[in-house]
Amino acid sequence: MEEKKWYILQHLQSQAASEKYKADVVIERFNRTEGCDLELFAPTMTRMTNREGKFVKYTVPLTFHYVFVRGTADDVKKLCRGGRFAFLLNRGSEERYATLTDSQMDKFRLMAMAYGNNLPFFSLEDIDLEEGDLVEIVEGAFPGLVGRYMPKTKGRTGDIVLAVAQNLGTMVYDVPAKYVRVLEFSTKSRRSYDQIDAFVPRVFKALRYYSDRQLLPDKDKVDLAIFCRRMHSVKVDNPKVAAKLYALLACANTILGDTEAAAECRQRLEARMGKVTAPAMLALISLLQAVVKRDRSTYEAGLAQLDADTSSGSKSRRALEEEYAHYRTLFEA
Repeated sequence: MEEKKWYILQHLQSQAASEKYKADVVIERFNRTEGCDLELFAPTMTRMTNREGKFVKYTVPLTFHYVFVRGTADDVKKLCRGGRFAFLLNRGSEERYATLTDSQMDKFRLMAMAYGNNLPFFSLEDIDLEEGDLVEIVEGAFPGLVGRYMPKTKGRTGDIVLAVAQNLGTMVYDVPAKYVRVLEFSTKSRRSYDQIDAFVPRVFKALRYYSDRQLLPDKDKVDLAIFCRRMHSVKVDNPKVAAKLYALLACANTILGDTEAAAECRQRLEARMGKVTAPAMLALISLLQAVVKRDRSTYEAGLAQLDADTSSGSKSRRALEEEYAHYRTLFEA
């Protein structure tokens, strides 16, 4: 059976090309009509542009006009004969065409996800601001205005109330805005413990995307980014709760592609692991680490801890059991 490889192809499409010539559409149509199973990877990243005074979010290819297609040489050649793709020649090797192994491609996908999971600004519809957060208005009536967020008394609209420090005092603005850039999070968060528990299901959801090497939806990117930035410097006195926090932060930062922050959180976690004795907590930490590292032994160790836990029937226990069941196939392969 002919070996399948990842071929680096040029996607011959102009900016004005119609929807039917997009790479994923062409590949899907080719597979359907030719009975093939080519796999496409065409990474993108998010950009924003100012059009007539309004910021518009859009996606652009991460690798310009290059895409990656996995299949046999014969099938990929047949695809290229259709006129929408062309091989990238490998002039520095005996092989005629530029290819990547599955292992190389897996590493590249993780790098590409780091770009794809970044957002330049946050929409007020997505972000959960707290009193004291320092923000800069990016789009709205006062672009460039910087100030501390103050909660509005009723409801949540497109307006934010800012306390702006000036030389002679403080001015309060009720500012219509759509996008903001968070410059600094308040250090007076009073909901740390609740936020940590509420974040677990969000990490579970994002981890499934990461395991499948898929980009996160924008709302999930915002959830992870805001939690990581807000909670990175929060002081948690209970070492067991702190260990849980740093396990979540290490996982979330890895998903977002921030390797430096992830490594720092792993160090903080290791310093507190000796205090963690509850089987459910150990099972949670093991699962996060196992999926990120794709490490079977860590998964099995966590599964043993889950079996030793006596808190069956709780909502958090059931959620953890569901996640272990979800990854069973991954670690049994």
